Amino acid sequence: MAIDKKRLFYRLKFYGFGFGLGCVIVWATLLRGRERPSFLPEGRVLEFFEATDIKISDRLKCELKCNNIPVTFMDSTFWANANVNFKESAVKRKPCPEHYVKSKLKDGREIIVYIENCEVCIDCEEERTATLRSFINVSEKDKSCDC
Repeated sequence: MAIDKKRLFYRLKFYGFGFGLGCVIVWATLLRGRERPSFLPEGRVLEFFEATDIKISDRLKCELKCNNIPVTFMDSTFWANANVNFKESAVKRKPCPEHYVKSKLKDGREIIVYIENCEVCIDCEEERTATLRSFINVSEKDKSCDC
């Protein structure tokens, strides 16, 4: 059984063209212009929270101040190190699913935040907002505040 080299080369060129075209399409639809690939659920959730305005109540602001955590702790460093634990999250809760996000602050301390996403309508003023429900300072668990 002889191998026809011209035919084999033709097939490899055809296969290579299709493979290259597929790689370009995947890059253009999923990865272009994004810091993290957001085709998985964790990436989509983190990308959404990074783009939203997360509201913090006065009580939580007091607790953050007591734990020496700035109110603006959810910056690019926080989101770059963030991981969503879907087992601890209440994602099937209606109308406001809650996500458990664990990350590190700029100074290296670990923090866990619970964020509620109450997007009831799509074209409202409150479209891209979420609420910080609570947080846990993993580095200093036993610190109590009078808030």
